[in-house]
Amino acid sequence: MGFFSELFGGIASSIRTVVHVVADVASTATTVIKHKYRQLKEKYANLNIDQLKRTRFDRLKEVNDEIIDYERKLRKDGRLSEDDLERLKELTTERTDLRTRIENSKEFLAAEDIVENESEYKLSDVDFSSPNELTRLGGQVMLGKLCPACQRPQVIRWKNDVREPTVDDLFWGCTGLFVKDSQGHAVCRKTQRFSAHDKKIFANVARPGMELQSNRLNNIVLRPETTQLIKNKLSDSVNEATENYLCPVHHEPMTLRTKSSATDLLDLYYLQCQRCSQMVKIKSATQLDAVLQSYDQKGLF
Repeated sequence: MGFFSELFGGIASSIRTVVHVVADVASTATTVIKHKYRQLKEKYANLNIDQLKRTRFDRLKEVNDEIIDYERKLRKDGRLSEDDLERLKELTTERTDLRTRIENSKEFLAAEDIVENESEYKLSDVDFSSPNELTRLGGQVMLGKLCPACQRPQVIRWKNDVREPTVDDLFWGCTGLFVKDSQGHAVCRKTQRFSAHDKKIFANVARPGMELQSNRLNNIVLRPETTQLIKNKLSDSVNEATENYLCPVHHEPMTLRTKSSATDLLDLYYLQCQRCSQMVKIKSATQLDAVLQSYDQKGLF
């Protein structure tokens, strides 16, 4: 069980926002997080959590390399030996375990940020018409939010033709949608509507611009001068990976890419796994803010 789910039933993103805050302790969330964080910090005082996370990512890459070799062998030969099947099973189990351990490390570091910047975090209800705190998380694998049908990670999604979604446009989508079976069909299409608890979040409320209506934010970033400024900020980040967006299949950092024929700034950027077709489209100003933050560019404003 993850840090935030254990504390108050919440699920966390990589950019330090907790969604689905349900327990009674939510009213004193910061106090509860501080207490738990200090307990864990004392328990793991001799460990460098950030270095431990990087070591796990390195091992994950090795595991994925070996799994892919077996998958290629299976496609080529049509079968695997019993020994190969047993080894593939061991590797798949290890990959799942590494994913959990990486998520735990990231949650610990998120808690550390909350403790160090206590005054900037607040429990709040999401604005129905402009759920900026939630659309910022669009496409990010949520730590601890698994599909009830297949146990794959889920992400916050909304239809591609909706640029300014309301809360009712948002839903949980299984990442199995982007994983194909031998016939080329999605292995899971499960979706879930947002619950009342999903509309309560614990987040950094000091982010400039997030108090604006989503249509105004989108209009601001689509101004020619703002568009060029954002392109300049992200120019060195294109083709670079970020740990804030992880492939739900391989759980490795995804890489920022640009389209060759984008209609505008909100059609230009996407993140993609270097090993498979998993992709996250950056289609809102709030997502751009999250991407900028991921690459240490502070945000839109």
